[in-house]
Amino acid sequence: MKIDAHVHFLPPSVQANLPHLAQHEPYWSLLLNPPTGQSIQAYATAERLLADMDAAGLERVVLVGEYYHQHESCVARNNQTIELVQRYPERIMGLATVQPLAGEKATAELRRCLAHGLCGLGELNPYAQNFRLDSAVFERLIAICEEANAAVNLHINEEVGAHYWGKSSTPIRHYYELACRHPALKLVLAHWGGGLLFYELMPRVREQLANVVYDTAASPLLYPTAAIFATALTCVPPHKLLYGSDYPLRIYPRTQKEADFRPFLAEIDELGLDEAVATAVLGENAARVYAQAGQGSRGAEAQERISHSPNLPLAHLPTALIAQTYPETQPVLARYAIPWQDTAVLAHEPLAQTAAAHNLSPPQLAELTDLLREAIETC
Repeated sequence: MKIDAHVHFLPPSVQANLPHLAQHEPYWSLLLNPPTGQSIQAYATAERLLADMDAAGLERVVLVGEYYHQHESCVARNNQTIELVQRYPERIMGLATVQPLAGEKATAELRRCLAHGLCGLGELNPYAQNFRLDSAVFERLIAICEEANAAVNLHINEEVGAHYWGKSSTPIRHYYELACRHPALKLVLAHWGGGLLFYELMPRVREQLANVVYDTAASPLLYPTAAIFATALTCVPPHKLLYGSDYPLRIYPRTQKEADFRPFLAEIDELGLDEAVATAVLGENAARVYAQAGQGSRGAEAQERISHSPNLPLAHLPTALIAQTYPETQPVLARYAIPWQDTAVLAHEPLAQTAAAHNLSPPQLAELTDLLREAIETC
């Protein structure tokens, strides 16, 4: 079974409505119609999508949502997805899209979509939608997906290299920290995980990211196909890779004039992958990850989480964790000019290291920890 795990539904009516879209969803409009006027976006009706699937030998696709800013836009998009999934249940699976900042409206919308047969959440983009991956509103959505055994697909891109329209600035480490906080979550990081998968060569990182998988959406725009597949399969086992195209995007803009699955699939076929590897990457993995929400096990909850331990010296605990768990400590940290927000320190960075990097001597660190203890005990 061949499954494309990353497909957008963009019928020609969207292109005809770009001026309206620009007023209500300026970021997504920017991607479809960049200021340079050199768009590589193609459009396809549902009928064209199915015809292109047949031509490429694809049995199913996973429709991912657009990362809209307005709640109403998300609801309208979800209605389209639900309708397509119900019309073509053997060919189309779909993910819900929400604006996490909509709060209770977003959680209610996610529950509605899962109840109507959608198999997960995504594609969301913290940069484009202005939410944080560690925010309370997003954590509530994650909790729903964990409970339902539903996958979450997040946009992520590499932090280096040339700028292009749609390249976001959310640090890769934020996605890593999300995965560490939720080891049982089925987390799909689009676009090769922005390179996060390369760090899985480190045994500890591979253990922490055991439930993370990576899709290949838009890959030819970023990497030579032979090189990236060979490198990725060195870094991670085959079960962690999902073939995805980003259809109907023209991912070969110099030669591709219309939406078409076949060019990328042809390049993958030319790699001569082992049959079991090809079967897994081209469909088997997607079928497992995007199984109907509510089915299967949520996985082991016993994996390590970052947590406060009373037996661990305060100076050995992460600075950010101390400040976030006990807000009363924040003025004390500020008095010593110790940063705690994750833009300045890593989520796992111990207080002792943060203090030393800001030139606090051991006696000053001891004084600081005493004051922090007092603040914690009085809260």
